[in-house]
Amino acid sequence: MANTIPATMRSLAIRKYGKPADYELMQLPVPTIEKPGQVLIRVHAAGILSGDTQFAAGMARLFMPLEFPLKLGIVGAGIVVDKASDVTSLSIGDPVYGIIFEHGKPYLERPGFASDYAIAPAHLLLVKPENVSFEEVTALAGAPIPTYQCIKRYFELTNQPADSNLEGKTVFMPGALSACGSVGAQIIKNVFKAKTLISTVSTAKMPLVEQYLPGVVDKIIDYQTENVVDAVGRGTVDFVYNTQWGLVGTFPLVKPDTGAIVSIASFPSAATIRKMFGPSGLGWWTPLVVLLSGLVYTWYDWKLRGTNIRQDFVSGNAGIREDAEMTREWIAEGKLRAVMTVVNIDDMEEVKRACEKVASGKGGLGNLIIKLV
Repeated sequence: MANTIPATMRSLAIRKYGKPADYELMQLPVPTIEKPGQVLIRVHAAGILSGDTQFAAGMARLFMPLEFPLKLGIVGAGIVVDKASDVTSLSIGDPVYGIIFEHGKPYLERPGFASDYAIAPAHLLLVKPENVSFEEVTALAGAPIPTYQCIKRYFELTNQPADSNLEGKTVFMPGALSACGSVGAQIIKNVFKAKTLISTVSTAKMPLVEQYLPGVVDKIIDYQTENVVDAVGRGTVDFVYNTQWGLVGTFPLVKPDTGAIVSIASFPSAATIRKMFGPSGLGWWTPLVVLLSGLVYTWYDWKLRGTNIRQDFVSGNAGIREDAEMTREWIAEGKLRAVMTVVNIDDMEEVKRACEKVASGKGGLGNLIIKLV
């Protein structure tokens, strides 16, 4: 099959740091396998995450410079068309999906899934379940792993067994129809059986929650017209799964004696920074970032003074294979339903508009999926 691979391909990319308006559909060389453990994928669908737009905008340029043209997309799905000789877990012709983010190697291996072809490490890929399309599995590839790891961290913080569930618990998670929230809500309710799930959306999306997440969210709050703390109730929530910036605003919601907060959208602790970026860290920036983290966590502790509330940040790690395989089981069992906006890669005006919604965090619906086949 490798003999049929073309020399060039379409790729959603950017020539220098910029906004979605600067993204282009470029003709670039098809990548080739250069290292052990790699596979070449004929991409069918790719996801654009907020992190993609942030890095393309230069958010981390001081300590993590990128090479240009930058191909977008760390989440995707497609067919294996070539592989390194040492890869035994996958075969040519296998339909696969994955998110390429692993502790110790964050953003160092950027596959650029929003391209006709992409190179990815085999150990971060899973075989696509037959019950979902390439677009659907891409929409379900990114959020389940960090959500699962956040729930496990909640159990740790509250001294519960690792095999616990959320039965009898009240959970607050903002952004029910966001890329992460739309998946996280289903895991909290369908997999871990929370008694009550409370979430938020904008006024325009209020009628859409039951349409896209039937029977999942028990109480939905219009954050544009309602005071979230008043609507939820002070000190009534067992577990906050924080998926959006504004962590401190969730503190009043939590039961002061027994509650806990786990976030994917706040500042990481010094220990987590070291895990995320590995031994080399962020170069000479590492001490400064660790110092800043310490100051932020001191502020968090001050805001939580007088309570027994515990909180932590979790950076999703797709390199924990058993977690990735568990989330695949949920997809195969039909416990998770894709909430997504699908755009064809050739419709660049619509691609730019949709990517701008991802970048701004406003107006999007579920996961943005770029369709290539």
